[in-house]
Amino acid sequence: MKKETFKVNSYYEGLLQNLYAGSKGCFSSFMQFFYQHNQARIFNEQLAPCFEEIYLLELENCKILSEIILKIGGDNKYFSAARKFLSGASVDYCKSFQNIFLSDIEMLECSILEVKSVIGKIEVFRIKELLNTILDNKKNELKKLKENYFKI
Repeated sequence: MKKETFKVNSYYEGLLQNLYAGSKGCFSSFMQFFYQHNQARIFNEQLAPCFEEIYLLELENCKILSEIILKIGGDNKYFSAARKFLSGASVDYCKSFQNIFLSDIEMLECSILEVKSVIGKIEVFRIKELLNTILDNKKNELKKLKENYFKI
């Protein structure tokens, strides 16, 4: 991201903080896909690259959100706007790969709707542009999951 600054905006901070570290935020998604990648490496090796690609996209999403939050005067701690701290309990520790994919697809569909909602509430073009990058990442993740779901 370029050396840019935004006006301090606590409303935007709350919206972005939830996308970043809410219970269904990008950081939770990163942890979940990383967990699933490690499971796949042992129990279904052909699926491991799918989960790796997805957790790396979520890591990119985390970086983008973290930088925006800091640039609007927030603090990129691992908690939601309501100050509920991120927990590993948010990860779905499901073991059946069919169930994992179904759960992940549902999670990403909800996440896509949430990102679209936040984009609609933000008026700063550059922030919207960055959030559209996250939206594109999530759509790519969903496509990747659906492609791999039909392979198992």
